[in-house]
Amino acid sequence: MKRFSGAFLLASLMGILFSADPAAARDKSGLGKPAPNFTLSGFSREETVTLSALKGKVVLIDFWASWCHPCRQLMPRIAEIKTRFPDVEVVAISVDTDRDKALTFVRAVEPGLRPVHDSAQKVSEAYRVERMPSSFLIDKQGVLRFRHDGYGAKALVAVERQLQLLLNE
Repeated sequence: MKRFSGAFLLASLMGILFSADPAAARDKSGLGKPAPNFTLSGFSREETVTLSALKGKVVLIDFWASWCHPCRQLMPRIAEIKTRFPDVEVVAISVDTDRDKALTFVRAVEPGLRPVHDSAQKVSEAYRVERMPSSFLIDKQGVLRFRHDGYGAKALVAVERQLQLLLNE
């Protein structure tokens, strides 16, 4: 009886996993839909970034936090991408609640980026960020085309290919 129960449970779980609606997964990701607009202040508080003002450009949004170890490794690579793809707008969004920790982090790790601050985490909620770091690629029409949740250095190769694809459109 136990063997039958285990096999039945396994078959049931596999049925649930493989019958999941791929359209529902796409809807949760936001891919193919207009990217949620936002206006965020920079750490100087004099600078603001509004996504809708970047329409007509390819945009790479990178969500990061000072407590995120992979973010520390990836931030310089994000700055390198900005250098290799000067036509791409890079928006580095800190989700830290403590502004000073975020500012200390970015000054130490990558002073070349001008990050913005989402201390209330409203923008990260709109993008359904679940892991740090997460990146989103938005096409020239303002449509969210690619996302990378909890990505690492190896995923940056895919990010660069996807950026080139969007720039060529």
